[in-house]
Amino acid sequence: MIFTSMQRSEIRECAEVAAQAFFDYEYFTNYFPNDAERIDFLRKVLTSEYRTNFGKADYLVGKEDGKIVAVADLRSPNYKKPSDLSYMLHGWLKVVMIRPSEPVNAWLKMDAEAGEFCHQQQDETMWYLSSLTIHPDYQGKGIGTKMLTDGIMPYMREHGATRMCFFTNSEKNLKFYTRLGFEVKDKRDFTYNGHTMGSWSFVREL
Repeated sequence: MIFTSMQRSEIRECAEVAAQAFFDYEYFTNYFPNDAERIDFLRKVLTSEYRTNFGKADYLVGKEDGKIVAVADLRSPNYKKPSDLSYMLHGWLKVVMIRPSEPVNAWLKMDAEAGEFCHQQQDETMWYLSSLTIHPDYQGKGIGTKMLTDGIMPYMREHGATRMCFFTNSEKNLKFYTRLGFEVKDKRDFTYNGHTMGSWSFVREL
C-alpha cells in the first residue's frame, strides 16, 4: 500500500471514496434517511470540504494498484478553519441550498458538538484526525489498520505530534480503535428523529 498526499486533481475521486464509505453510517443515515438525498449531501459536503481546506489541512491517501482506496483528513495544531466565505466559494452554497434545510442544520450542530472534546484538547503537539475513510470494497481487509499504523501515525510523528485525537459515532469503529490501543476519553449521545447515536472521542500517545 502506498501513502501519498492528496493532489488537487484527486479531490473529486477522494470525495467519492469518502462518500461511499460514509453512506451507511448512523452519523448520516439518522439525519438523511433517503438514500439518494444522503449520497448527494455527502458528495457535496465532502467536495466542498476538500476544496476549501486543500493546502490548509493535511490530506493523506492510501493507494492500492494506483487506485485511491482510503482518505484521511488530518489537522495540525497550526490549522486555521477557513472563513464561511471561503466555504461558500468552494461549493458549500450547493449544500445550504438543499431542501429541507432543517436536517442539514441539525447535522451541523451535532457535528460541532461531537468534535468539541478533541478541539478543547488541542495543544502544540496534539493533532486531530478529522476523518479516516475506507472505500466499502476495501473494508475488512486491514486497510484501516495500515492507514493508521503505517501512514497516519508516522506522518503525524514526523511533523512533531506527540498525541492524536478524534471521534467516531460507529460502535464497529469503537471496537476497532479500542483494539488498536486508543482510549475513550469522552462519550456523548445524540438523538434525532427518535434515533439515538453514540459518539466516542479517543486520545492516543504517539
